[in-house]
Amino acid sequence: MKSTNSNKFFFNEKIIYDTNKSAAFKISQLDTGLKRLESVKARIKVLKTFKAFLIKNKKNLTDLINLEVHKTKSESIGEFEYALDFVNYSIKTLSTFKFTLNTDNSRNIFYKPIGTVFAITPYNDPLAGMTRKLSPSIASGSPLIMKTSSYCIKLCKYFNDNLPKDLNNVIQFIFIKQKSVLDKIISNPKIKLITFTGSTRVGLMLNNTKTNHLQKKILELGGINYALIFDNYNLENVIDELIVRKIKAAGQACSSINKILVHHKIKNQFEKLLKSKVEKLTSGPVHDPNNQPDFGPVISNNHFKLLTILEKKSLKNGRLICKSTISNKCDNEYPLTIISSKINDNIFDVNETFGPLLGVSYFSNNQIIINKLSNTKYSLVCYFFTKNSKIISLAKKLNFGSIGINTTKIQNPNSPTGGNNLSGIGREGGIWGFQEFLTTVNYVKN
Repeated sequence: MKSTNSNKFFFNEKIIYDTNKSAAFKISQLDTGLKRLESVKARIKVLKTFKAFLIKNKKNLTDLINLEVHKTKSESIGEFEYALDFVNYSIKTLSTFKFTLNTDNSRNIFYKPIGTVFAITPYNDPLAGMTRKLSPSIASGSPLIMKTSSYCIKLCKYFNDNLPKDLNNVIQFIFIKQKSVLDKIISNPKIKLITFTGSTRVGLMLNNTKTNHLQKKILELGGINYALIFDNYNLENVIDELIVRKIKAAGQACSSINKILVHHKIKNQFEKLLKSKVEKLTSGPVHDPNNQPDFGPVISNNHFKLLTILEKKSLKNGRLICKSTISNKCDNEYPLTIISSKINDNIFDVNETFGPLLGVSYFSNNQIIINKLSNTKYSLVCYFFTKNSKIISLAKKLNFGSIGINTTKIQNPNSPTGGNNLSGIGREGGIWGFQEFLTTVNYVKN
């Protein structure tokens, strides 16, 4: 498949959706993958073959991210590099990880692959979402079957059609339209682990699907993420960083900020800086390399409508602080819209907006805000901005999967990400994410 600038090139192929029979056949093809991946040397070879495929197809893969998910060209390239980092990290891990531990003269602990994996990935980071699951799974010795979001299904099909054939017994791609097929895969006794990134609603559904065998779950779910600004320390740079984090994937990222909590003493300074920056931003079509907006449209008309409803509801008790512009050149352009709200409200504290809609509240009592965060059910990510060491110490006690102190750059292939409470269970990334795909054998010899 050769590169082209034509959208039709990527979108003219018909998707053939799997039935229960074809899904079962794809899973059965992975049986030989367990044997093939028995040695560390074989796993490294598979990962290097996969890495070579990514590098060779970089242009087509970044084009597909741009065309399907509506990320800007630069953001699509950035995601490709991030996706490659996960593969490189797994290759590096295999060169140093000890799969056998000697605890005493008679006892060994063996790390073994957990078994066949079912991976379900999101649309907001379609390529990195694949590699952050695929790489540690293969590195552990576990073959996997992968389902992507319907919004990036062409990217999945590109992998299915172009991945080297000698990888078929370790990686399979599945195309699902009917929930009954999904349920059948989950209930297949060969599936030993499910790893899912997406909404809490779907995560709970997957977790509660009835099976006659036990499975491990890694669930990275929704987050109502807060950013707290306690003082004007480096305030202009803080606002710049918060805006960049918010418009990444047009706000459709699990690490995106849902609500900013700002100390009332810096309200005027904060709003003046915020307005000056937000009003210069533009949302628009991302497919013209010569005319790139700051961020693209949201993924669908339904999501656009949901954001419009939430904005309307929030304005009943809130105030529009500022709004970016749109180009009016494509569908579903949603401006970065920032609305003031109460400390406790029924929009930004309840709904994960997952788009360029952001709430702002002002507080005067630090302890009340810390208590608010301590009681949240969605504990994925939180960001603190302050020069106060006592507040920084309090942040460490919060039960979030990730906490950024004077930064929003929390994600890295070397580090664990994931949430607590209704934001998920298990971890992705780093040695912690790798070990999720392993089980242990306690081997004792008398």
